[in-house]
Amino acid sequence: MRHHSFRSEEYAGVQQEAGSAIGKIQNEDELFFKLRKHFDYNVCPFYVPDRNTALALAHSSMTGPGDLYLCSSTSYVASRGHAAIKNIAGIEPLEVQSEFGKITPAAISGSLESAGAEDRERCRVVSISQPTEYGMIYSPKEISEICRCAHENGMQVIMDGSRIFFAAAKILKAFREQTMDAGVDATTFGGEKNGAPEGEAVLIFKKDAAEKFRENCKKNNTDTSGASAFSSGINRLLTERLWRYNAIHANEMAKKLAEGISGIPGIKLFCKVETNKVLAEVSPEIFQKLKDNYSLKSFRCPDQTVRFVTNYKTSESEIEELTGILRSTEQAEQDDNIHSS
Repeated sequence: MRHHSFRSEEYAGVQQEAGSAIGKIQNEDELFFKLRKHFDYNVCPFYVPDRNTALALAHSSMTGPGDLYLCSSTSYVASRGHAAIKNIAGIEPLEVQSEFGKITPAAISGSLESAGAEDRERCRVVSISQPTEYGMIYSPKEISEICRCAHENGMQVIMDGSRIFFAAAKILKAFREQTMDAGVDATTFGGEKNGAPEGEAVLIFKKDAAEKFRENCKKNNTDTSGASAFSSGINRLLTERLWRYNAIHANEMAKKLAEGISGIPGIKLFCKVETNKVLAEVSPEIFQKLKDNYSLKSFRCPDQTVRFVTNYKTSESEIEELTGILRSTEQAEQDDNIHSS
């Protein structure tokens, strides 16, 4: 049986401590009060049942059919989230050059300059992920510079914040410092990847966009039946700062994993480890060994590049088991070399 231990955060499931709060919040109003307390009392929060719908409705609140949104080619909104955004908002991505998923104002300006006049007119949104699919973090200053560039070019900024907990735990900056204080116009805020029940909040920082978001929710018959469970889970994460404990643990386990595998022949870290993701280029032998023992999520990297994702449940024993399997491959190769010589 192949293990799912390092495939994605969701495989950890709902955390008992977060799930035990289910039922204590009867409606979304209490949750929204908590979210406003962390961001701003004028923010307009919404509940959405899943990440794809959250991102699609956020983009549709700031665009019209036929518009374009700028994003990294390796971002979720350019790949798996694209279909939902196209279906609900009727818009397409314009991919921007990035380094490990991070885009810059210069890259945004370059994409606008290289696009035709008609396409430039259709660009309405810059979409970023905090952190990126590689686990790289934008500093609040970098986000502010992106927002300034976008606003100067008549665009708004949407953040995919499904993993923002891991970034906040690393840089020790409040959620609002990475979002509204930096100029972001809307952000998703998910807890499923950090132990909360399924669902995401969407925070809109502009009244007109919030009204359009509300209309689009009704138009698309957005299912809010899971709001109570989601609200209670997020409430526990925020009230008792459980989110920080979970995220710090996941980040530390990723660092430990990187240290454990970096010395194994046939493995080369693809980029530095900032949050809860470890990307590594591996030899064909190790790649096959991983395929035999683990179900790892595909990623838009060179061939035989794998991504390991840690979560609030990842244990040191799981890391030792993984490194043991990889080291057994190394030992087998050494034995083969001895016998062949």
